[in-house]
Amino acid sequence: MTQIATLMAGVPVTNTTLYHQIRFLVGDSAALIRFQETDGSEQSLLLVRDIEVGRAKQVARADTVGCAADYCPESGLSGDRDTALAQAVAECLGQKGVARVVADRTLPFIFAHHIQQRGLTLDYDGELGVMARRIKDEDEIQMLLKAQKMTHDAMKMACEMIARADADAEGVLHHGGEVLTSERVRRQITRYLMDQDFSNPHDSIVATVPHVADCHHKGTGPLKTGAPVIVDIFPCDEETRYWGDCTRTVVHGDVTDEVARMHSAVKAAKDAGTNALQPGVTGEQVHAAVTEQILAHGYQMSRGATPEDPESPAMRHGTGHGIGLDVHEPILLDDGAGEILEREVFTVEPGLYSQTHGGVRIEDMVVVRETGPEILGELHEGLNWD
Repeated sequence: MTQIATLMAGVPVTNTTLYHQIRFLVGDSAALIRFQETDGSEQSLLLVRDIEVGRAKQVARADTVGCAADYCPESGLSGDRDTALAQAVAECLGQKGVARVVADRTLPFIFAHHIQQRGLTLDYDGELGVMARRIKDEDEIQMLLKAQKMTHDAMKMACEMIARADADAEGVLHHGGEVLTSERVRRQITRYLMDQDFSNPHDSIVATVPHVADCHHKGTGPLKTGAPVIVDIFPCDEETRYWGDCTRTVVHGDVTDEVARMHSAVKAAKDAGTNALQPGVTGEQVHAAVTEQILAHGYQMSRGATPEDPESPAMRHGTGHGIGLDVHEPILLDDGAGEILEREVFTVEPGLYSQTHGGVRIEDMVVVRETGPEILGELHEGLNWD
């Protein structure tokens, strides 16, 4: 008799933890049950919509594939598809003699409700599925490299468009006979990515003074000569579902002394953070290496708050984050972050932001290796792109 089972459930196209386990992309609810037998063996059962069973048997990572109708309770299944699957999961667990069910952080409450109605013990494991996603295999790293190469291509296109634009007498940039705005550049980035079968669901950031002082402002309005523009592109490969993430800064025309100084500080901070990415160190230590460089170059760390001098450039965020099937994954490179593991992939993205001087950010994706950090792809890091 089975004593314990783990459960992951949801819609694989949005529940990336479930998708990572089953590698079966579908827009309807699915549930993966792993039965832990008393002899130590494990068997997995994937329940999907009935019309998806055949395809799931061919490609999904599960020992057995079924549908809700295979586990119909005496009271019958609901006409609502999601409810029916939750009922079937509870019935299946009951039939198998499961006494305790362990769920991950993504479990929809509809499944918890029906399991509890069945009288089974439901426990939460916040790390279930997380470690498997943190440590990438070599195939995943190649998928991330592919995504990042496309991100770099889009970045080169966008930065060159800005750098090679024409400036009118007021310093406003024009491209193709029209004013070049943040919105226009973002639309062009999305079109470029879509033509290569990449999606841009969160849109890109193309931000300059004064909006760039809010480091996640997407940017709006005309771009101007002499003002730094932060371009942050983070698309999803529709084939593999893995993400790229890259930020560069471009200046049309002459670079001011202050912006050049900011860029030197950010570049030094990025190099320090990248070099600190070693197995066994902590995310907090990586962030500390970045912080040390920012402070050594005479700038502030304000962590989201307004600095004492709003015009003074400051870094207002952590150093980076994990990336994979989601653009933001555990763990962070920030205060309080834990141990870093071999073959994790992180962004390293220090930046400085000011309402008057503008902003500078440089970001790359980095694989943690025993032999040293590996930056995924190469791309110009300077401010001049013409």
